[in-house]
Amino acid sequence: MNPTGAASDASGPLVALAGTAGATSVAVRYRGEVFFRRRSGVAQHARYLLPLLDELLSELALPRSALAAVAYARGPGPFTGGRIVVATAQGLGLGLGIPLLPVSSLAATAWASGYERAAVALAAGQGEVYWGRFERTAEGLRAHGEEMCVAAEAVPSPVDAAGWWGVGDGWERHGEALGGALGERLVATAPGVSGEADAVADLALAPWQAGEVLTPAQAVPTYLRSSYAEQ
Repeated sequence: MNPTGAASDASGPLVALAGTAGATSVAVRYRGEVFFRRRSGVAQHARYLLPLLDELLSELALPRSALAAVAYARGPGPFTGGRIVVATAQGLGLGLGIPLLPVSSLAATAWASGYERAAVALAAGQGEVYWGRFERTAEGLRAHGEEMCVAAEAVPSPVDAAGWWGVGDGWERHGEALGGALGERLVATAPGVSGEADAVADLALAPWQAGEVLTPAQAVPTYLRSSYAEQ
């Protein structure tokens, strides 16, 4: 990320893009509201991203040229989907001359859950999960530790005594192993929650106002693996 050190005008329309394992979604933050479109389907991000955006902009009577910034789910998550989301964000940024705002897919999932403390696990294949813990604050989200790709049975146990909600599809596939790591700190699980474009739009607002933006050339997906093979 390339903070400018100065607040920016975050009053224009912001588009947000996301691609989860099971859906493609787009949101537009405009005049203080977030407008959202989602299409279910595995590995359909290239097919749906731009049509969903154009559908939403048409309903809002906004041309693409009116967009002021592009937020995108940077990963970790599906390999091909992550590349498509980032490439689409780069194309919009380059074509429109507007900045980009990366948002962690783990953080977006935590935010979408609505829980005060979310232990997010997204299925990563090979018996692993993408893992991160987040707590809601007055300013947004605070991360507890680093995001990581780790074997489900090896996720680090929280050292605090607070209760945590298990969020994300990794809990459906590896709930027993993950629950063993949290022990009595696990309140309950919500494996159906995913971090889609509306959550990305919400989390992008504060860094945009702070001027913490990227150029299209700086935007890259987050994989958390030194070598990533398609699952």
